[in-house]
Amino acid sequence: MAVGMNPKTLLLALVAPFCWGTGLAMAKPAVTHFPPLFMMLLVYSGIALIMLITVRDRIKTPWRSLLLISAFSVTIQGAFVFWGLRGVEATTANLVLQTQVPMAVFLGWLVAGEELNLRKILGTMIALVGVAIVIGLPEQRPALLPVTLIILGGFFWAFGQVLARKLSQDSGIMLLKANALMGIPQLILATAIFETGQLQSITSAGPTEWATLAFVGFVGFYLAYIAWFSLLRRCRMDEAAPFVLLMTPIGLLTAVIVLGERMSGAQLLGAAVLLLGLAIVNGFLMPKQKLA
Repeated sequence: MAVGMNPKTLLLALVAPFCWGTGLAMAKPAVTHFPPLFMMLLVYSGIALIMLITVRDRIKTPWRSLLLISAFSVTIQGAFVFWGLRGVEATTANLVLQTQVPMAVFLGWLVAGEELNLRKILGTMIALVGVAIVIGLPEQRPALLPVTLIILGGFFWAFGQVLARKLSQDSGIMLLKANALMGIPQLILATAIFETGQLQSITSAGPTEWATLAFVGFVGFYLAYIAWFSLLRRCRMDEAAPFVLLMTPIGLLTAVIVLGERMSGAQLLGAAVLLLGLAIVNGFLMPKQKLA
């Protein structure tokens, strides 16, 4: 955690994982009904419409940079994460997706020149052991392909956030507006090529499906990314990443309470090992030691 973080920055750091945790859990029934890329197209179309009406400032980040940021932060990561979410329970997805935290720290070093040390390498290895426990020990193992898709989605998300940190010249709300505007054409093309049943999902959706989609869009995307992108304007990736840890307990509680899922003993063990590794990555348990 950043030393001397002021209350506004701390609030941004807490809002993002709360919104992501609840949003990812509620996205499970949403992507069960709507094709995943089409669901994201609906979400970002709504965000773009709201922002075109309410946010009039000019986007400063060059369009080539925005194309890269939106491709990894919106289209590619969304495809992998939500296709994967269709094949596993929200509790499993929430745990596996936390591999994005050490990935973000590592990519922050590789792409943006931020600090990497032995503590972060050790923590990453422990976190991966936790993921292996979650995948390998349950009585009914989750399907390998959806889990792999979620891990890849976490990697692409992390890469997109590092690009946003490094290349963006806009405020958090303006970067979200730019992502929505740049992401919509990509999502239209992607859902047209890779998915079917878009019209049927609209005509067959009832109040529950639309309410779930609205919650995912407003809380899991709109509020979460305004807070997160604003945080990245104020903090380095290794300062912001620890707060993503909070997504895990919030998402698990939401999945258990709202969706009626349950956690096995192996999942609880894997979650504990995963969080231990992530805590080490982010400097909660070991002193910093720079990599020679």
